[in-house]
Amino acid sequence: MRNEMTMYTLKPIVSLPQRLHHSKTMYEMQNIHEERSRDNHTEADNKIVPDITEQVINFLKSPLPEYTALEIRQEKILIQLAELKQQVSALSNFLKQTNQVTVTNSSHKAQETITANLIINVNPSRPPYFISALQKIWTDVDIRVQTYTHSSINKTGPITHQLTTSSSRENVINLSLIWKDVEDLELTLGLRGYHITGEVNFLRYLSRLLNSHNYESSVCLEKVNTIDSILDLCYCLHFKATLKEKQEILSLIADKLAANWIDNKTPDIADIAAWCTIKQVFPKKYPSKLNRWFDTCEKLFV
Repeated sequence: MRNEMTMYTLKPIVSLPQRLHHSKTMYEMQNIHEERSRDNHTEADNKIVPDITEQVINFLKSPLPEYTALEIRQEKILIQLAELKQQVSALSNFLKQTNQVTVTNSSHKAQETITANLIINVNPSRPPYFISALQKIWTDVDIRVQTYTHSSINKTGPITHQLTTSSSRENVINLSLIWKDVEDLELTLGLRGYHITGEVNFLRYLSRLLNSHNYESSVCLEKVNTIDSILDLCYCLHFKATLKEKQEILSLIADKLAANWIDNKTPDIADIAAWCTIKQVFPKKYPSKLNRWFDTCEKLFV
């Protein structure tokens, strides 16, 4: 065993008395230079642990009412979630079956009958040639036209339409045509309704009114876009001031019609709108590539 020896003893740097007495202290603090007392905390720790264990055991035996209510609520929520999952699954299966019978349901929609009473104001300088075209190609619709003359003009329109009193067609449109001094065709929708102006917009309105002639319900999006483009160009043409601008629009219409027109096809409202616009603005000056198309429309629509 190794013995350690000290040559000399160092004097402490600071030597304090065992206790410091101050007259104005509120309380005494323990001297940090004294040996700290070793308190026995083992007994307290041993006492706390059994207390906590006993509390846990008592809680498991008899839990608080709040926790019991929370457990019951969680069980109800789980049951509701299970029921909701079943409902969503049933709804998903139902929607899948509905998508499979969409085609058959669309045929039933086309069979719904329509009876409409419409009033339009028309300027005699821009005759509504489209009416006769619709009467010819819409074989399932009876368009009954009755004309009137407004006090703003002194003459009637240049065209007349025969009034049909009876027909076997299921869809009926009673059209009251009023010759009036207006800038463009106006569809009157009641006393408090706004006017729909323009022949093109009126054709769109009629197309959406009848499911069997609604071009927007076509599955071919390219065809829908082409018809919309032709209708927009026909509407814009009337707002062009110079002849050059009108001819440029007419050239665009001709290109669209060439892509839209196929031999032995059934004319649509794009053909009707373009044919009516050309008769109003360019009765004899339309592009030569439209000769065959225009002659076919004349035979079908007049």
